[in-house]
Amino acid sequence: MSTARRYWLVVMVVGSFLLAIGLSVQILVSSALDAHRSLKNVAWAAAQLEIEYLQFKHAFNGYAGLTQSVPASFLETRFSVFQTRIRVLKQETDPTELASDASYDKLIADLDALTAQDSSVKQAMATKDEDTRKAAFNQLALLDSPIRSWVQDVMLHSNPDRQKEELVEAQLKAAGVMAVAILSGIALIGLLLRNIKQIEASREREREARLRVDQASRVKDTFLAVVTHELRTPLNAVIGFSELMRSRAGKTHDHELTAWTDEVLEAGKHLLTLVNQTIDMSKISAGKLALSPAEFDLRLLVADSVTSIKRQINHDAKSGVRQELTTTLPAQDVMICADEAWLRQALFNTILHGRKKLSGEKPIEIAVSHRGGRAHITIGHRDHALVDQLVPASNDAAATTPALDPFVQGELGLSRVAHGLGLEMPIAKAIVEAHDGSLHYEASSNSFRVLIDLPVNIAA
Repeated sequence: MSTARRYWLVVMVVGSFLLAIGLSVQILVSSALDAHRSLKNVAWAAAQLEIEYLQFKHAFNGYAGLTQSVPASFLETRFSVFQTRIRVLKQETDPTELASDASYDKLIADLDALTAQDSSVKQAMATKDEDTRKAAFNQLALLDSPIRSWVQDVMLHSNPDRQKEELVEAQLKAAGVMAVAILSGIALIGLLLRNIKQIEASREREREARLRVDQASRVKDTFLAVVTHELRTPLNAVIGFSELMRSRAGKTHDHELTAWTDEVLEAGKHLLTLVNQTIDMSKISAGKLALSPAEFDLRLLVADSVTSIKRQINHDAKSGVRQELTTTLPAQDVMICADEAWLRQALFNTILHGRKKLSGEKPIEIAVSHRGGRAHITIGHRDHALVDQLVPASNDAAATTPALDPFVQGELGLSRVAHGLGLEMPIAKAIVEAHDGSLHYEASSNSFRVLIDLPVNIAA
C-alpha cells in the first residue's frame, strides 16, 4: 500500500471516529429529552394514582359504615381502577431514574401488599364485620402520607424550570464530550502520521536487509551446488577404485589390504551420503523439491525398501553391527498416488535414524495401514509401533523435536557418538509434507516411534 493511500485511510478512520462521536452526542441529547418526556408521564400517572387512591378510600370509608352507605359493586369498581393505576405507575416509572429511589420501592411494596388477595382490605371487602372493615380502613389511611410525599417529589422533578436546567447540563456534557473527541482525533492523526513515517523507514530497512539476505542465500546455494558437484565426482572415482582394489585383494587373500580397502570404501560411501544429504537439503530449502507422482502399492514399496536395507545390515553384520527389521503389512493393496522415489528416500532416512537411535539393541518394526482415505506408516521399536493407536500427527509438536531440526543431533562437539549431519529426519519430514502429509516423531532414551500420515492422492 502506497503512502498516499495510507494517508487517505487515516483521514477516513478519523472522519468515521468524529462521525461516531457526533452520533453519540445526538443520542445523548435525545435520551435526555426522552427522559424529560418520561418524567412528565410519571407525573401524570402519579397524580392519577393519588386521585384514584382518594376515591377508593372515600368509597371504602362509606362501605365501612363511617359515612354514607356505599354498595359493594361500586367499591369493587373503584378497587379495580385503583389496581390499574398502580400498574400504569409501574410501567411509566421503571424506565426512569426515579425507579432507583428507595421511597418509590417502599411505596410500591405497600401498594402491592394492600391490593394482594390476602390483604386486610381485600378480606374486609368480603365480610360484613364492622370491626374488620374499620381496621382495614385504618391500614388504608396509612398510605396518605407516603403517596402525597412521593407525588410531590415527582412533581418537583418534572418542573419545567428544572427540566430546562437538566437539558442545558446534558448539552454542556455533550459539548465537552465532543471537544474531547476532537482533540483526541487531532492527537490521533499526529500519532498516526508519525507512526506511518516510522513504518516506512522500518520497511525500507527491512527491504534492504531482505535483499542482502536473498543475495547471500543465492551465493550459498551456488556454493553448495558447485562444491557438492565437485565433491561427488572424485568420490565416485574413490569408491569405484576402492571396490576394484577390494576385489583384487580378495583374490590375493591379503587380509590387511582388504581391511584397509573396506575402510576406505566405507568412508567414501559415508562421505557420499553426506554430500547427497546436503544436496537434498539445499533443494528443500530452495523450494525445488519437484515431485513426479504415480500410482503404486505402498506395501510393495515398504517391502522392497526393507529388503534393500536388510542387505546393507547383513553386510554390516560382518563388523558386528546387527539390526532386526520386521514388517506388518495389510492383506489388501494400499494404492496411493505419490512420488515413489522420494517416499523411498524418506523411508530409508527414517530407518537409518532408527538404527542410530537403537544402536542394534532392539528390533525395528515397520507397519502399514489404510483408513479413511489416508495411508499410515509406523516405524519404531516393536513396543511402540502400534498401528491401532495411530493418532493424527501434530506438526507444531513435531517442530520442537531436536531430531527434526536440520544439522542438529542430540549431542554436539567432536566427541559425539552419533555421526553425520543429522539430516535424515528433517529430509524425511520435508518429503512427507511435500506430499501434503505429516510426520510425528516420538523418542526416549532407548526407543523411538515415527508416525507418517499420507493422503492417498496428493493435492494437484
